[in-house]
Amino acid sequence: MVESRPVFGQVQRRLPDPSLVEVRAGVSLDTLHAAGPGPTVVFVHGGLGNLWNFYPQLDRFYGHRELVAYSLAGNGRSADRGSHTLSGHVSDLADLLAALGIDRPVLVGWSYGTALAVEYAKTHPVAALLLTAGGAYGLTPAWEWPVLKLVTALHLYRVLPGGETLKFLAKRAMLHQATPDAVVDDLLRSNPLPRRASAWRTVTDAFWGYDGRPGLETITCPALVVHGPADRVVPMKVARATAQLLPHGQFHELDHAGHVTLAEQPEAFAQLLDSLITRADVS
Repeated sequence: MVESRPVFGQVQRRLPDPSLVEVRAGVSLDTLHAAGPGPTVVFVHGGLGNLWNFYPQLDRFYGHRELVAYSLAGNGRSADRGSHTLSGHVSDLADLLAALGIDRPVLVGWSYGTALAVEYAKTHPVAALLLTAGGAYGLTPAWEWPVLKLVTALHLYRVLPGGETLKFLAKRAMLHQATPDAVVDDLLRSNPLPRRASAWRTVTDAFWGYDGRPGLETITCPALVVHGPADRVVPMKVARATAQLLPHGQFHELDHAGHVTLAEQPEAFAQLLDSLITRADVS
C-alpha cells in the first residue's frame, strides 16, 4: 500500500496564513500559529530553512493540537536581527512564545534547529523534546564551512541553482535513495534556497561548531531523538549519543529516511511525535 503524502501547496492553502509577530523593537518573526488543544507543539527549522519545513506535520496535527512554526530571524520573511548568536535565537524563541502566551511547549527541532531546541530546553520549561536529523553536537559536516563561507563572501546566494540541479544535489546529499521525486519536488517548493545573506550567516555565526553536551542532564522532560539511516549530514552516532545523554531520552531509527525524516516518512514521524505528546500529557 502506497502511503498518502501531504502536498505542500494544498497544506499551505489549508492552514492559517503566517503573520509577523514582534518579539522586540525592530525584530518581527514570521509565525504560523494555529489554535487547538494543548500541549502546544512548536517547530524549529534548520539552517537555510523556514517555517514551512514542517508542512507534513502541520498538516497532520492541524486542528488536533495548538501549533507554532516560525522562521528564525534572518530567514524566510522574518526580520534580520543584525548579529546571529545561538543565545540570541533562543531569546527570540522565548520572546515569541511569551508574546503568544505559550508555556511548556512540546519542542520539535530539525537539523540545526536541534541545537536551538536543546539550548532552549536547558533554560526554559518544556513538556517534551523531539530532535530529528541532529543532536547536541556534530551537526556540521566538514565540507559545509568552506561552502557556506564562499557563498556568503561572493554573494553567490543570489545566483545559486534551482530546478533539476538542486534536486540532484538534495537527493545525493540529504535523502534516502528511495525518496520519491514528487517528495523532493515538494520539499524544494516549500524551502527554496534563500536569497538573503542573513539566512546563510545564521548558520555560520550561530550554529557552526555547536557542542551542547554540557548541561544536557538538566533537561528532564520526556525526549525522543529520531534519525534516518541514510542521513549523510549528521552521523547516526551523534543522535544515539544525544539520546543516551538525555536523562529521559529515547532513540528511534526511522527506516527509509535520510536527513529530512519528517517529510520522507511523514506518517511514521507523526506517530512518533504523537506518542511523545502522550508521554508529555501524563508526565
